Formats: sequence, structure tokens, C-alpha cells
Amino acid sequence: MNINSVLFVGVGGDGIITASNVVAYACMFAGFDVKKSEIHGMSQRGGSVSASVRYGDKVYSPTDKIGSVRFMLATEKVEMLRWAQYLNKNSVVVVNDRIVPIIGQTIEEDKIDEMVENIGVEKLIKRRFVDDANNLGNSRLSNTIMLGLLSNFMDIDEKYFVDAIDQILPDKLRTINQTAFSYGSRLSEEYA
Repeated sequence: MNINSVLFVGVGGDGIITASNVVAYACMFAGFDVKKSEIHGMSQRGGSVSASVRYGDKVYSPTDKIGSVRFMLATEKVEMLRWAQYLNKNSVVVVNDRIVPIIGQTIEEDKIDEMVENIGVEKLIKRRFVDDANNLGNSRLSNTIMLGLLSNFMDIDEKYFVDAIDQILPDKLRTINQTAFSYGSRLSEEYA
């Protein structure tokens, strides 16, 4: 039985829940059985937020065991490291190259980067996606760009993601998010 999972991690306000909804819908539209779980935590205060989407022929649980996640989308590096135990040598990770400041804490970004680079996965894509989003005119498009890139590794046709964006997002956000998704999808050529 072939089951894959996507773990979304970040902080409140990053759009983790919306991104996971897009993937869940895309997987359903592609004909998979899908289960989804989300943890909001202290999301209103910039706290940790995670969501999990599992898809396949028949899925019984919305969450995966430690060491079993195939795909991770992380909107910042510290949260990626917090959830790294769920990854394995076959995992694909797309992480936004940024750190959300922790009040009253000193962050040594060099050490964080070293830990990120040494997690031991099949593919690690660390990029400042917010720069790509700003180039498209809206810094909030980072997640959609990341989804576009990640989708190339998931073997789910782009049309299902476009349909999911149409289903989930309001009219005024659809076109720009479809553009951002396509932009991200084309980025995969840099990481082949």
C-alpha cells in the first residue's frame, strides 16, 4: 500500500493551514484517499503551527510516525529543525531561508544553517522564497511558490493544484496564487 505524507511546519500567520488545505484538495482531486491533521498552538502569537496531509490508496491515520514523512514544507528554519525527527534519508524538504525572531533569545544563524544542511535527507531545498514572492509583488506568496516547487516531487499533476487553489482561495487571490504556483513549479529545473 503506497502512502505518502506532507508535513507543513511554521509559525502563526505563515499560511500553513491554507497551504495544507491546497495540498489536501489537490490529492483528493487526483483520486487519492486523504487524511489531514493540524495543530494551531499559539498561532496568534507567532507560535508553532503544523499540519499533516497523508494521501494514498487507503489512509487510516492523518499523522505519520517519526522518521516516516516523505515531504516537508517549512516556512522557516527553526521550525524545520523542531520537526526534523519526522524526516528520513528519502525525504524531500523545501524550507524558506529565514528565521522568525524569538523574543528575548539570541539566534546564531550560522549554527542553525549548519544543522539544517546536515539533516541527511534525499533533497533539501533552502531558498529565500520571500525574495521570489517580492519579485511577484506580494511577500505573502512565498508558500504558494514553495508548493509549486514541492509539487514536482509529489507526482501529482499541476492541474489538480490549480483546481485546489480555485476551490479554496477567494476570487481576488486566485490569479496571483496560480501565477506564484507556476513560478514555483518552474523553479524545480534549478534543483533537478
